[in-house]
Amino acid sequence: MIRWAARAAISALLLAFAAPAAFGQAEERVVYTSVVDKDGAPVLDLTARDFIVREDGMAREILRVAKDDDPLQVALLVDNSTSMRSRLPQLRKAAAAFVQATRENVPIALITLAERPTIVVGYTTDRGQLHKAIEKMFSFEAGNYLLDGIAETSQGLAKRTLWRSAIAVITGLGPELSYRQYTEVLRFFREGGASLNVLQLGMGVGGQGREIVVSRGTSETGGRFEEVLTPAALELKAQQLGTEISNQYRVTYARPERLIPPKKIDVSIRRPNLRARTRPLQTDRDR
Repeated sequence: MIRWAARAAISALLLAFAAPAAFGQAEERVVYTSVVDKDGAPVLDLTARDFIVREDGMAREILRVAKDDDPLQVALLVDNSTSMRSRLPQLRKAAAAFVQATRENVPIALITLAERPTIVVGYTTDRGQLHKAIEKMFSFEAGNYLLDGIAETSQGLAKRTLWRSAIAVITGLGPELSYRQYTEVLRFFREGGASLNVLQLGMGVGGQGREIVVSRGTSETGGRFEEVLTPAALELKAQQLGTEISNQYRVTYARPERLIPPKKIDVSIRRPNLRARTRPLQTDRDR
């Protein structure tokens, strides 16, 4: 009896020491986060101490924070429809500012949206080629095909090997003449795996289907939607967007071992008046 009790006590003690290793292991998780101030300008000087990560309201330990230099590809969609004809000089400046602000090793594709989505320049890091194409960009006597552009771009991105992508849109509020329904566009967009970022010249909706795609696409992927009130402000906003998309933070944190992935991941900043826009890095287990 005494031997049995001693063995039981030893077994319980060993189990107590083994429990943290067996059940308390944490796995490393990654989120990509851009941080902007109250004016929308990217903030690039943060450290791990500045970030807070919560999963379903529970704070997680920040392991490390680094400037993002992971492979990234960006599709720049530009509305050159008839409604943007009088703003063509500002549109060219905005597109050029976006390209210039995006870090040099990021391939960019230039796609225009008037009449039909058209790839003007395929994905390239050659900034000179992109700038020349932007200088030659002109307006068509045609409507805007933004939803078709998002769908077709997403289909193309789904076939490319780089797993992290972004779609940036500079658009007006002219007639939306896309053939695809918003449900189909959202399906292609989600399959493509890109984040969606939209600069819209003017305030308004631009059609129900367009509003749904832009609203859901930007909010679901940690993207940016901004209504730019004047054509003169478009260049600055495009510059900010290019910097923001290509200069994110790679935040690595610890998640306790669990079978069910969290429903919500929130990243906030300790400094006042700063906002984080976050997209989790998903694995097959999360899907």
